[in-house]
Amino acid sequence: MNSGKKSKSNKLAILAVVAIVLVGGLFWLRKEAGGIHNALSVAYWYDRFFGLETYKPEVAYFMRGSRKHRDVCFTFDDGPHESSAAEILDALKNEGLHATFFVVGIRVKQHPELVKRMIDEGNEVGNHTQDHLRLDTLPIKNVRAEIENCATNIERACGRRPALLRPPGMRFKHDTLLLAKRMGYTTVGWNVGAKDFVPKASGQLTPEEIAEIHTTPDEVAQRVIDNVKPGEIILLHDNPVTARALPKMFAALKKDGYQIKTVTQMLAELDPPVIIDPDPVYKGKLTFPKSWPKYSSKT
Repeated sequence: MNSGKKSKSNKLAILAVVAIVLVGGLFWLRKEAGGIHNALSVAYWYDRFFGLETYKPEVAYFMRGSRKHRDVCFTFDDGPHESSAAEILDALKNEGLHATFFVVGIRVKQHPELVKRMIDEGNEVGNHTQDHLRLDTLPIKNVRAEIENCATNIERACGRRPALLRPPGMRFKHDTLLLAKRMGYTTVGWNVGAKDFVPKASGQLTPEEIAEIHTTPDEVAQRVIDNVKPGEIILLHDNPVTARALPKMFAALKKDGYQIKTVTQMLAELDPPVIIDPDPVYKGKLTFPKSWPKYSSKT
């Protein structure tokens, strides 16, 4: 009888410890992207404990910067949009800062001058696919076409070939990472989202349209300021609301001792460092093997 009670007591103690760990993990990770998922993930805690949470060299996947440096990385997705991209570039230039832009091929074709300006002013331009499709829904040959067509438009706009890739919505399969690495790309994730996605991002938004978005520049800025931690990659979008939020973000982060860096600057701070030229000069058409490797079905 006593042994039964002792066994039950031991089980309850184990459950209590597990509950404490989970609650503690959720509290610790509550402000990180995927916090709940990560708190419950053995793989996440393994990677974090052994320092594997930043970069996976086998698939060239950059997930976050070093926690040792009080640096953050600003990334802007979905552009270039004519008015907001120019306003974002003005804000960066006024502060002497640089960022990484993940551009969409069809929009690069519409505004190549903005992509050239990004490069000319010292920013990095990454590939966000040609049509902003979810890559996990496409056959691998279509994934390759989405990446390659966007790269072609970037080349035509500024004479550079991108070496950084962000899949739209961070939706991809393991095969995508393997393909991207073979094509010369480093895939870039993010940790803090400003929740600033604006469906109608092109052109000037009226006060009525801004009201319909249910967010404001102050709210966008505050989400970043409240949630940022050293080494994190911040997800922003190329739209007017975010453009107007930047001065407040810059001022608050600077006051809090943060430095704003680009993706490749953050990669270079890893241990060991990962050195990448984000936008090498384009030297002609790249050739690919006649047959591509067979990809696994794991995600």
